[in-house]
Amino acid sequence: MFSYLISPVCEELGYKPVRVDQVDAVDNINETIINHLKTAPMVVADMTGHNPNAFYELGFRQALELPLVPIIQAGNRLPFDVISQRTVFYNLSVGKIEQSKRELKAKMKSFENFEMPESRIDKSVTLEELDDKLTKKLNKILNLLEKQQSYSSLVHMHDFDFKPSKIDYPSIIQQIQDKTNQFQKNPLFPEDKK
Repeated sequence: MFSYLISPVCEELGYKPVRVDQVDAVDNINETIINHLKTAPMVVADMTGHNPNAFYELGFRQALELPLVPIIQAGNRLPFDVISQRTVFYNLSVGKIEQSKRELKAKMKSFENFEMPESRIDKSVTLEELDDKLTKKLNKILNLLEKQQSYSSLVHMHDFDFKPSKIDYPSIIQQIQDKTNQFQKNPLFPEDKK
């Protein structure tokens, strides 16, 4: 798959294809992987076989908001957590490999105007920074829900027990899901009612 799909497309687009597990280095393989995930201009993540490490790496790269193209072999099912990701379903058979290459190329080209932030290349990402990033995203979700409150008295934001000093992500996610379910049961607009 790497030789017949990823490598030719990367080379055609001017990327140097690298399989991190085949890098000649004496450091810790995990450090090598993380460093490549932080600094590579493009990452193609193969989810075929549902390897937990691949999903960890996919999530890490997503958290950094850097160019990422998920791929999976045709016939495999995407797990629920990543089903919303735009994914290339590739087929290595002789009659379908060219179509798979075109799809991968199109996804990679969609990042053509993306500029790698220099600060991310030179800076190690700490767990605290990732925590801050997630906190900001959760606050954004809560703010969106709060804006919806102005259209309806169905949800009261003071119902959320969100204390930034003690972050309990599962609890916050559950609260957001509960409020979302409440919106679905009580639509904001008359045309949404069944």
